[in-house]
Amino acid sequence: MRTLTVAILAAWTLVALAAAPAVAQGLVGKAAPEITATYWLNSPALTLQGLRGKIVVVEFWATWCGPCRRSIPHLIELYKKYNPQGVVFIGLTDEPRSKVEPFAKELEMIYAVGGGSTSLGAYGITGIPTAFIVDTAGNIVWEGHPMEPAFATALEEQMKKTPPSLLAPEERASAVAALDKAEAAIKKEDYKTAAALLATIAKPDADPGVKTRVAEARKVLAAAAEKRLDAAEKSIAAKDYLEASQTLAEVSTLAPGSDAAKKAQARLEELNLNDASRLAIDQGCRERDAAAVLAALEVGAPKMSPVAVLKALDDMAAKFPATKAGQAAAGKAKAMRADSALMGKIQADAADKECKGWLSMARNYIKAGMPEKAKPYLEQVIQKYPDTAYALEAKELLGEMGK
Repeated sequence: MRTLTVAILAAWTLVALAAAPAVAQGLVGKAAPEITATYWLNSPALTLQGLRGKIVVVEFWATWCGPCRRSIPHLIELYKKYNPQGVVFIGLTDEPRSKVEPFAKELEMIYAVGGGSTSLGAYGITGIPTAFIVDTAGNIVWEGHPMEPAFATALEEQMKKTPPSLLAPEERASAVAALDKAEAAIKKEDYKTAAALLATIAKPDADPGVKTRVAEARKVLAAAAEKRLDAAEKSIAAKDYLEASQTLAEVSTLAPGSDAAKKAQARLEELNLNDASRLAIDQGCRERDAAAVLAALEVGAPKMSPVAVLKALDDMAAKFPATKAGQAAAGKAKAMRADSALMGKIQADAADKECKGWLSMARNYIKAGMPEKAKPYLEQVIQKYPDTAYALEAKELLGEMGK
């Protein structure tokens, strides 16, 4: 009899919980507790922290709850209307997958469902279904029964008050990270880096917060572009056309599509159409490139052989003959050739490399039984380097071949 009484009381408790209207939990205006689930349907694992920037509807329900069952079609309709606008719907239950999954399929629940949840206590749930609206900052702005007319009204009002992000969480995180770096670069007046970072944000208008921050950053860059445009005009007046052209190109990079960028592009075209400025720019570019090549050569020279350094200097002098760096390279090459000791070493190194190669080829042919092919290599060593140990070795090999 006692067992039957307990069972009846338990059954009445379940019915009462299911039939109870959603009770206000006093969480409005407070940060929404983080949600938990041991498994998810229709979605990867979700957290409210990861959904910042979105409006989130969190609803607590159960498969055995009649009112929950009746509210699900309404939630599905709201999901279809508001999810494309950046609202995330999450249904949480403490039940196991074995009960929830077939139920969700039967009712065609298309929004995210988290099962095995322990969040009911954190939200103070005393009746189901109970729904909460969480704003883009993670605060609860409404709680109650999802079938109440006030629920849909509150959701519509919140959409107007704080429009949600249309970016996926990972896209928003990437955009925010780029913005953080861009703003830090702006503080250092590193406008080129800031502009490059802003350019990586693919959909700045898809998130209200990102859109506002991008707009503010672009204002700063536009002001910097105007200053650079003024600097370019001063360079043109001083006939420093290369500096002017580089500055004008920078303006277009800092604020693409701006009035300053359009003016800069028009000014660049004028410089390129003018023979004097165009030639000056071309010469300036050659001077710049030659100086960069010479600087790199000077850094790498200590690790290079004298032969390689001399060749690099000769190549540079030939490539940039009418530049200061090219003429400096020619002077360095001339000084190397005037150093008899250095040239002696260079010639010795060249002879060493060449003779070793010829003798190696000759030995290989002799070993392969083709002395007639080895002979020309040995004769080259003797003729070109007659007074060397290599010539002596070549003569010895020829003598052995003649026996």
